[in-house]
Amino acid sequence: MKPDSRYLILDCYVDEPACFGVPPFIAPYPRYVYGALADAGVNPSLIAYCTIDQLRADEYAVDETFDAVFVIGGAVVPGKYLHARIGTQKEITTIISQNAQCRFYLGGAIGRRAIDAGCRNAHDIPGDIEFFAHNYAKGFPKSGERSADDIARWSVLGAPVVRLHPEYPHLICEIETYRGCPRLSKCSFCQEYLRSGVSTRAASAIIDEIDMLIECGISRFRLGCQPDIIQYGSQCEEYRNGFSKPNPKTALSLFNELQKRRINGRIQLLNIDNANPGSIVHFPDESAEILGAIAGMITPGDTIALGIESFDENVVRANNLKVSPDEAVYAVKMINEICGTRQEGIPKLLPGVNLIHGLPGESEETFKLNYDYLKTMLDMGLLVKRINIRSINPIKGTPAGNAVRTPNTPVRKRYEYYREKIRKDIDNAMLKKIYPPGTVLRKLRLETAQRTYSYARQIASYPITVKIPFAFEAEELFDVLVLAHQERSLVAIPLPFDINTLPYSALKYIPGLGAKGAEKLILERPLEKTIMREKFPALPEWLCG
Repeated sequence: MKPDSRYLILDCYVDEPACFGVPPFIAPYPRYVYGALADAGVNPSLIAYCTIDQLRADEYAVDETFDAVFVIGGAVVPGKYLHARIGTQKEITTIISQNAQCRFYLGGAIGRRAIDAGCRNAHDIPGDIEFFAHNYAKGFPKSGERSADDIARWSVLGAPVVRLHPEYPHLICEIETYRGCPRLSKCSFCQEYLRSGVSTRAASAIIDEIDMLIECGISRFRLGCQPDIIQYGSQCEEYRNGFSKPNPKTALSLFNELQKRRINGRIQLLNIDNANPGSIVHFPDESAEILGAIAGMITPGDTIALGIESFDENVVRANNLKVSPDEAVYAVKMINEICGTRQEGIPKLLPGVNLIHGLPGESEETFKLNYDYLKTMLDMGLLVKRINIRSINPIKGTPAGNAVRTPNTPVRKRYEYYREKIRKDIDNAMLKKIYPPGTVLRKLRLETAQRTYSYARQIASYPITVKIPFAFEAEELFDVLVLAHQERSLVAIPLPFDINTLPYSALKYIPGLGAKGAEKLILERPLEKTIMREKFPALPEWLCG
């Protein structure tokens, strides 16, 4: 390539089972591409970075001519986002067709359809786009897979790209610990079915990456880009029922270093994500040791997502899922017992449950079984922070992808009925137990502000949505006090507050006050705290104490 060649990293965001890249998250891939280009000798001044949200604001026009545009994106498990939107296939095709002066190289799950759409200036890159970008900049464009040694260099060299992100410094950097599934046989629907082997990053390389990101102004991280955090460092030599024996010694060496950085304030937020319930079930002693270390390392209020997928034995067998329904309950119980103690008023770490609709073997009975097992856990006093119910997005080449079918009307209707029943009966009850009125949540960011209400969330993994029942503006992070619960969100007021000035829209949510009490209080205020308690004895201590 010419020494003055210019490159653009276009981040259309990824949303994968093991990787978040939608703001406030930034995935590893754009950082790896930046580092790969730098490692190939490209001057950082010749590397630009842009998000799909920024390009939307410019009506998809790339305002310069770049020798290569590396496009990163793909929603394997698309979710709902409040203030950022993942790039769609249609948008990416539009960007390519409207910017004929650039050549586009597409990595991840987004490439082939754009090529099929007839975009002659676009190329689908098999393998790792960061590997291709490095070779492209060296003058011999070749695709393939990068190694752990490559990532050890590129992750450090690529850290400065975070400064170019429009939401810098309020970003969570997704950190890859390893890739590949250590389980001998895979779930029928998973993209890991198409990949063989496990590539583990050394703890020292992960720490080097995080330390460089800290130097670049980042203080929030999630160990999320792996199939199973319990299996980090596993030597994949000893197996039980197809599950590899965890390696607590290696895992704890990483977790202890990260805990030091959180204690000394260099890391403000540290979250983790996926765990395989099968690892917990088949190696309970090793898993308990690792879970205890995780609970001591992470920021309180975190979620460890369990890929349970279904509580229907027929679906479990048909799709080679990880655990039986009773084993799933066992894993949820262990996490509650080891990690569920409260710190700063909230449980330190709770399980999340992922369920998938549309798997082979599914029937009308499947969804009642899912509901019944979740209800059983609730009745047992177990807490689940997040129940994620999604429809399968089939991946070609996997057994589920090859066998996928459109569920018939009765199955779909039962799915919709029990999905809403879970939201109403289970989600809301869990919220009330996890965040009782009077709970304080720290460091929220305002997401949207309307005339009569506002929405805010913590900058964290799986943050709960908080509705503020009046118009509110804040440029800085702020704390809130929980008043009430909606289906999957909280009603809260910013701290500090003055009950003598709170609007009726907020007062009516206060326990012990309600709509009529709120009207009476407004008529009688301003009131001193002592007088207020006399006139309104049902007000909770945490509000007026």
